[in-house]
Amino acid sequence: MKPYVRIGLLAVLLAVVAAVLPRIVDTREQVHEIRLVAKNMTYYADGSEDPNPALRLVPGEQVRVTFRNDDRGMSHDFGIPAFRVGTGIVDFGTEKSVTFKVPDNPSAATYICTPHSAMMSGRIFFAK
Repeated sequence: MKPYVRIGLLAVLLAVVAAVLPRIVDTREQVHEIRLVAKNMTYYADGSEDPNPALRLVPGEQVRVTFRNDDRGMSHDFGIPAFRVGTGIVDFGTEKSVTFKVPDNPSAATYICTPHSAMMSGRIFFAK
């Protein structure tokens, strides 16, 4: 085989490896991170002052919700009953996380604080 043919084949092989390798190596699934804080009997997105914000999720995505309780003297939790996920009770000054996969065909859903659902709840919207 002539040297320029070998070099050409090597160049093609390297191009294929460069194109395929990132897909093989990075098999980790992206996780959508959401941070919520409880204060004054309300949920807030970390760093925002919008009460009980709507959460936008994508069907099939992995989501991690980290919930911190900054409501002195109160115990709260974070849960999505329709997905059967939740943090369990979170005492003042602590936080817990829950990771879950959004169903592929979700129906309408809300998130709630089980002991205080009348004041602490929000809607979940699904992006396509």
